[in-house]
Amino acid sequence: MTQQADSPRTFDSGEALAVFRRVKLATRNAWYADAADYGVGVTQEGVAVSKQVRIRFYEHGGSLKMTASGEITAGALVYAAANGKVAATGTLVIGTALDTATGDGSIVEVVPHLGHTQSSSSSSSSSSSSSSSSSSSSSSSSSSSSGE
Repeated sequence: MTQQADSPRTFDSGEALAVFRRVKLATRNAWYADAADYGVGVTQEGVAVSKQVRIRFYEHGGSLKMTASGEITAGALVYAAANGKVAATGTLVIGTALDTATGDGSIVEVVPHLGHTQSSSSSSSSSSSSSSSSSSSSSSSSSSSSGE
């Protein structure tokens, strides 16, 4: 049945999940989002496999608590890490830390960067290619307009 629901939303866990971990959805089950996965949101409690887990979506608004895999400085970008955690380095930006994480397993408040799913290493090349395509689109638009 199709429905529309606010966040947090409840899903079945595909594996045992700890609180404040990033998750992705597959076949309507929640699984840890890894370093290559942006995910959909953050668990709001820890649960055993095949149990209901509440997930607060990134798009819910405001900041989210997330579990760090190591030290993170307040104000720094945070990146996707293994097992639903966030890290001070990586390739997939998740958001900005609002406070400091002191080590693995510590909780950090993060403002997610919505829609910012490209890796930091490819962002400059993506910007170049998108500005090239913007220029060519503009040229096409101009020639179309002047041809009328």
